[in-house]
Amino acid sequence: MFKELSPKKISMSEWSEQFKEIDTKTIKKFTYYNNKDWGVYLSPPATFMVYGVRELKRLKFDNSLASLRLWGFVFNESERLFRAKQSGKKIVATLGDLGTIPTIVMAFPDCIPFYPECIWWTPFFNESTVLLDTASELGTPEAACFSRATLAAFYKKAYFPKPDILFASSGASCDDYSCIMQLVEDLGYSPIWLEIPYRRRSRSYFTTDEYERTLSGLEYPKRFEHYLTNEYKKVWKEMAELTGIHDLELLRTSIKKVNRLRMLVEKIKELGNEAERAPFPALEMMVIEFGNLYGYADLDEWLDILEMVYQTIRGRVQHKVGVLSADAIPIAWVTPSAEPYLLNLVEDMGCRVVETEYVIHQALVEIEEDIDPFHALARSFLNASLIGSTEERVSRIRDKVHAGKIAGVLITNMLGCSHCAMETRLIEQKLNTVPVLSIDVPAPFAVTEQIKSRIAAFVETMKWAKS
Repeated sequence: MFKELSPKKISMSEWSEQFKEIDTKTIKKFTYYNNKDWGVYLSPPATFMVYGVRELKRLKFDNSLASLRLWGFVFNESERLFRAKQSGKKIVATLGDLGTIPTIVMAFPDCIPFYPECIWWTPFFNESTVLLDTASELGTPEAACFSRATLAAFYKKAYFPKPDILFASSGASCDDYSCIMQLVEDLGYSPIWLEIPYRRRSRSYFTTDEYERTLSGLEYPKRFEHYLTNEYKKVWKEMAELTGIHDLELLRTSIKKVNRLRMLVEKIKELGNEAERAPFPALEMMVIEFGNLYGYADLDEWLDILEMVYQTIRGRVQHKVGVLSADAIPIAWVTPSAEPYLLNLVEDMGCRVVETEYVIHQALVEIEEDIDPFHALARSFLNASLIGSTEERVSRIRDKVHAGKIAGVLITNMLGCSHCAMETRLIEQKLNTVPVLSIDVPAPFAVTEQIKSRIAAFVETMKWAKS
């Protein structure tokens, strides 16, 4: 059995050595879709580098068994989706809403949701421009968000199986991705379009709307609840026609399971952010946070992995040990980085991520269980990061800045991503009581010395401000 070592970040080759200590029984214990014949996924990181994930050779990973299990599961997703299709499960692509529609999809037995836009990390993990180059040939310019890799993935039909049904969201969503989804439709796919309303504050000169507040205090016109409720009922109707199943108790059960996931992630984040020393690296924490969207296509196994992660982190916090030095500078990270290496780099330069705004706040909010399930999903989604004002989006970070828990803010922009261009300067203004650094994430394997120098200067500025 693998013996847990003192927590630290290690290289891929070091993990390969540690993997030799894991017995066969442990390796076979963990399976996806609960299939012991072909569902084993616990492998050393080097396995996935052979499969094409070349960036692993320069990344650093947490040295716990929980972390290894996490990475094996995440990098196994493409295989998992093809296995699901081969075994008769329905594959459902959910695009643009980030976190709510999968709750409905997972209510139907043997239906697997996934987010094609998460393919935007693939060019960076693979250190390859194949998907981005193909996307350019298909009509998306180089000066467009890296999520355009999704278009190429649909075109190539090699990164995930052909979905049985697609749900695509537009409106107050990412308009760059909305354009990409329209190009996907031009490839011959037939998405079912849903509309997301803009969560605006009360303005008497607009309408006589009755206004409501989300559980986290965000204001919105109450009629939006009814509108989104009907949109989610449309998803349910389509899924019922696809499967022949119409049992709302299954949806209530799915909501409870999703709530369990969201609350577990919240506990993990709170433990990690409040600990004296960072118990888990920022890269793994970002992977954990994004798992809230759909459980990486196997929610039950992902929940079990996170329970293991939670126990690992709790043990480290109790023993006051961690993966970073005690004097690491606490920062907030705004907008997820398409380049995973940047999270490693920032920690190596002396920072510690203690708060995030990864544009997926809607996937972190508990769904009410004592009201109509569609209404509950609508009320939950109205907490979404990108459907309201910039001030609302960064309010949690601002509060922690004022409380003295955050020494600086790092914003990672994507060239061509409209919300980055529109919001970055506003975010800088809202959080200007601490140093703020905004950088454009470069193309794969192109983190320049200039970017490293700017991060180093950012760190020195925070040290100076602290002194």
